[in-house]
Amino acid sequence: VFVAEEDNHRISVFQTNGQFSHIIGKGQLGWPCDVTVTTNDQLLAVDRDHHCIYTFTLDGNYVSKFATRGPGRGQLSGPCSLTTDLYGFILVTEGGNHCVSIFNKDGKFVHCFGSEDGKFNPYGIAYSPTGNIYVSDNGNKRVQIF
Repeated sequence: VFVAEEDNHRISVFQTNGQFSHIIGKGQLGWPCDVTVTTNDQLLAVDRDHHCIYTFTLDGNYVSKFATRGPGRGQLSGPCSLTTDLYGFILVTEGGNHCVSIFNKDGKFVHCFGSEDGKFNPYGIAYSPTGNIYVSDNGNKRVQIF
């Protein structure tokens, strides 16, 4: 079990029986908001403070990071949550850019969708086995299905 600890700037790892195992990202992460495990067993952590995505091995070794802060395509502003789909694409919600950005498994920007008028405020995200993307729209108090 992986727990993103925003205030402690780390990810805590627990065994399935609840026993603490180890820490990931201490000293590297600013404000980790969410984590997910990829199909190739890497841990992705979205960092709201550094406006990027960190990649770690499951035992905690740093692999890489991608994205930078900004309003442009492939840049992140206020990233909140992330998930992966069946094809390995990484979907990241961005409160600051009012969109969901999509990256390939190597961290290269692919596409984004959302609102240019600021009326979409994505926060949480989940991908279903049927291919639906569920996004909690925080500012509008709703869940949207794409």
